[in-house]
Amino acid sequence: MKVNLNLEQQNLRNIIEEKLKIIRSYIHSSQFNNYEGIQKEEKAMGDAAHKLHMQLEPKPKHHSYMIKNRGLKPEHPEFYYHVHPVEDLLSYLDDTSANDDPVDHTLNAEFSMEIYTNRWGHYDTYHLTRNEKGWHVSHLSHSEQGGRDAEPILGYILRHDSVSYPRDLSYLMEDIWYRAQDEGLTYDQVQTMLQEVADWVSLTEKNYPNHIAR
Repeated sequence: MKVNLNLEQQNLRNIIEEKLKIIRSYIHSSQFNNYEGIQKEEKAMGDAAHKLHMQLEPKPKHHSYMIKNRGLKPEHPEFYYHVHPVEDLLSYLDDTSANDDPVDHTLNAEFSMEIYTNRWGHYDTYHLTRNEKGWHVSHLSHSEQGGRDAEPILGYILRHDSVSYPRDLSYLMEDIWYRAQDEGLTYDQVQTMLQEVADWVSLTEKNYPNHIAR
């Protein structure tokens, strides 16, 4: 459903769209380094967006990740000093359901990661359940709740099996958790991502220079 604006509110929207267009032209031109100019336009755009936001009832809804990324409440005067929340606002004005958070399809679903270990010379299956707290990880006798980055349990199990793994593993596990929530990923999409990460770990493990280690 589209939001009906009065004359003053429509004028504010016009200002917002005009400033957004100018900012985009800066970004996609040789003037990208004109930080002063961009900041000036962002402030004018943000002030108009804030004024419009405060006039509307009910208040415009934003994606949860947008509020998290900004670190500010939508009613904060500086919330709209950025292109993305303004784009959210314009989407909401055209369709009040545009910023509804997607359904989290994979909460409490169980996944697996097939990881190769030099120690045993074959692939092992690691079971992971994605829940509110993060990832519950289990492998053989180990079973423990980890955070949204799957730590400390995933790293502990891998080290227990002497597996060499990339240091950014926890960042990717956290990204997958949040993408599943924010984008409403399907089971197959999450499983594919996890196995891609597992393949990366396996490749690191396989390339460990055993001929050097004593």
